[in-house]
Amino acid sequence: MKPASVRRLIGVDAAYCDEREVAVAAAVAWDRAGRRVVESRRLTGKPPMPYRFGHLAAREVGIAEAVVRELVTDGDVVMCDGHGLMHPDRAGLGVHLAARLGRPVVAVAKNPLHRETPLTSPERGAVRRISDAQGVVGAEVRTAESVRPVYVSVGGGISLDAAIELVLESSRYRLPEPARAADRQARDGLRELLGRAR
Repeated sequence: MKPASVRRLIGVDAAYCDEREVAVAAAVAWDRAGRRVVESRRLTGKPPMPYRFGHLAAREVGIAEAVVRELVTDGDVVMCDGHGLMHPDRAGLGVHLAARLGRPVVAVAKNPLHRETPLTSPERGAVRRISDAQGVVGAEVRTAESVRPVYVSVGGGISLDAAIELVLESSRYRLPEPARAADRQARDGLRELLGRAR
């Protein structure tokens, strides 16, 4: 999918309270033309397993898929908080979502799984491609001046160059706006849920 044909970016994220065994997933539709969130959905569920480093997909893919399905339409690209092909097994959350949804997915992670020291220059738009033994798997991208970079990879249905372009276009701060909005919606939903449960 080429960036010119993308109408909306569907950000998705989830927040958890393991003590209460509850999760809230949120999806937001960020309109590229208006540069704003135009729709959102939340979904509550039970985490299928505790978090284990490197195994986010097994914990989150079910509830993330379900909430995204309520919003995604033709011309949309899904943007998740996590890894895609950059995962050591080339099977991060983004890859699982793309396979289940049959839609293009861009994965944006806050940290590399191997905790590398960032090597890009501090200017917004700086990009360093990251490879494994089989080729390029993603990129370290500076989305704002002098902030820590994010790690962009694809889940499927879109090229890495197109994914980087969409991430930079939708970023005002460190995280792209669709991802920030989904994160905020999920956290707000979890706070509301836990407040009602008291």
